[in-house]
This record gives sequence, structure tokens and C-alpha cells, in this order.
Amino acid sequence: MGCRALLIIFLLASPATAHASPPDSPLRFAIIDDVPSTHLAAHLLSVAYEDLSLSITTEKLPSRRALLTADMGEVDGDLFRIASVGDQYPNLVGVPYPLLEGQLDAVTGNPDLIGLQSLDEIDTTRLRVTVRRGVIIAEQTAEALDMVPVRADRYDQMRALLEWQRVDLALVSDIEGFSPLHDPSWDPFYVFPEPAARFQLFHYLHRQHAELVVPLAAALEKLDRSGERAQITSRYQTLPNEL
Repeated sequence: MGCRALLIIFLLASPATAHASPPDSPLRFAIIDDVPSTHLAAHLLSVAYEDLSLSITTEKLPSRRALLTADMGEVDGDLFRIASVGDQYPNLVGVPYPLLEGQLDAVTGNPDLIGLQSLDEIDTTRLRVTVRRGVIIAEQTAEALDMVPVRADRYDQMRALLEWQRVDLALVSDIEGFSPLHDPSWDPFYVFPEPAARFQLFHYLHRQHAELVVPLAAALEKLDRSGERAQITSRYQTLPNEL
């Protein structure tokens, strides 16, 4: 028997201590409060859960608080996070089929960096970089490149730090074509052609709902193979792209 199967059996056997949705009510998921890709993710998940005869609702929270609330079982899970979240938060079980895909763009106003193709061309050690608080892929990338992170709560704060030359770089997420960089206010800055990282995002459930992990993965794959996922995503990408 594989490790993952043993893990799911253990989770199912563990007593539920969470305070999430009562039986027969919509499952509640924490979402980051002002990122447009969450609307796409919520739509995709609604369709997948409908395939299991279940419904969902969402609760908007700041990024880090959303994750902690899901981990404590105050809601039924987190809308989406990168794969490594499951290693850091043992109460959360990831659905093993990607919900969304994205990349992390490096942005600069530093004249010494403008024109470069990727961060691989420079020594990033001790460069000051602004990241959005709670966006784990940005925090991990800054750490891996030995940069000095300056955390901000919103993307407009990150842009201001670049304008004021308080940082050398910003790491900005683009998820399925949704990016704050599409706003003209970011036009004065240089975006490196090669992303700093590429990533997949997975839906997470509190361990009390571990029995839904495998059926949801199958529902998401079905959504993908049927072409319905692409159709839904395309419709969202035609909407105003603002953060």
C-alpha cells in the first residue's frame, strides 16, 4: 500500500475536531480577498463539486489568515495554494490534480537590471525584493535566491516601493493570465522576459474531508478533458483584469 493511501486512511480514522460546515450545508473555503483569479478558481471548483452533488461558498480573508483559518478547521479548506503547503500544514490535504497554473514575474525599475532576460544573469544575493505577504511561492523564491524580502499587503504597495526605489525588484504572480502587470500603472517598469518561477496551484481540504480528495481530482480531470475548463477560463480572461 502506498504512502498516500496510508495517509488518507489515517486521516479518515482521525477524529474530527474542526468547526467547519455542518452536514448538508455548502462547504466553506477561505480565499484571498482581492485576487481576480480566485473568481475563476471558485467557478471551476463549483462545477467540480456539483459533479459530486455538493455546493460551496467562499469567505474572503487576507492571504496568511486564510491559510491559518483553513488549517485550524474554521472553514472546510483553502481555495488554492502551491504543492508545498501540504508539507507545512498537516491538517490540509491537497487534491492531487492542479486547479490553476501560473508564473512569477520579476519586475524592476533599477537601471542596472533593465534589459536582462532572466534573474539567472545576475547575482541576486542581498538584492532587495518586494513580495506580497502570504504569497508563498514569492517568499520561497526570494529565499532560494538569497534576496532580502520586503513584504507588502497589496500590489499597489509593491509598486510604490519600486517607484520610491526602496527595492530593486518585485515578484508578481500571473495566474492563468491574471496579473496586476496588465494595469497601465505598472508600464514604467521592466518585466524580465523569463519568469522567476513557474508553479501549479492545488485545492486544499481540511483533513476531516479527506474522503473527497480522490473524487475531486477525478472531477477536475474530467473538467479538463472535456474542454469545459478551457471554455470557463477563456470567458474569465475577457473580463477586466484588475487588482
